[in-house]
Amino acid sequence: MRRPQVGKVRYINCEPVYYGIEEGAVAADCDLIEGTPAELNRMLGGGELDISVISSMAYAQSPGSYRLLPDLAIACDGAVGSVICLSRLPLQDLDGKRVLITEESLTSVYLLRLLLERAYGVHPVYLRGEVPEVLPSEVAAALLIGDPALRAGCERRYPHQLDLGQGWKELTGLPFVFALWGVREEFYQANPEGTRRLHRALLSSKAYSLGRAEVLSAAVHARVGIGEEACLNYFRKQLSFDLTPRHLEGLAQFLQMSELDGLVAAPVPWRFVEMG
Repeated sequence: MRRPQVGKVRYINCEPVYYGIEEGAVAADCDLIEGTPAELNRMLGGGELDISVISSMAYAQSPGSYRLLPDLAIACDGAVGSVICLSRLPLQDLDGKRVLITEESLTSVYLLRLLLERAYGVHPVYLRGEVPEVLPSEVAAALLIGDPALRAGCERRYPHQLDLGQGWKELTGLPFVFALWGVREEFYQANPEGTRRLHRALLSSKAYSLGRAEVLSAAVHARVGIGEEACLNYFRKQLSFDLTPRHLEGLAQFLQMSELDGLVAAPVPWRFVEMG
């Protein structure tokens, strides 16, 4: 029988959940598989992964296929730093302009559309494709996520910038949940105790890693190309890895926005692993 396959986003936003496991400080009987958020969504949905980070939208579009792991998320309560829209123009001038959106993310794309429409009253022309850190001349703005967004944000390469976590907080006063940890329903039903063991390992790894945030920042900041202090700030002040009732309130409000009508189940049920 193969070992459980567990998905990990290849950006550093997942390091505070997996570092303890990767360092050998927390035992976990599994194989860690890295990919972009979109790749992990596809692999979990297709049965190539058993447990993984999953975008909030991917869960909401097929909640019957997964169970959520309690107290694990990639979220923010204000500026997140790693999900940003860079623009040559003031955001209120983007109506009808070309905006390049990454194919690596699902939730962030819908959040950007919502914020530009509700907060700035604009309807750009969205182009999907690979988003380089230097914007192509034919586009006015672009959505960057992950490590490239962290680099670009620190360097302030373009005159106008929207941090999507901050934009959501200003619009609603609530946290935003970009991703959750999910287990395939079939795997959970066949391996309930194995699922719970892996969940406990991920929680233990999260606690271990966040308790050593300075060490973790020193280990990974050069990989991204940002300063050690910026990396530490990202882990400690910008990202949240919890999934509290308030986080779920923010996610529920996002999923109930009229812009998502027909795209997700209504209302989205929160189906969690039973702790036992």
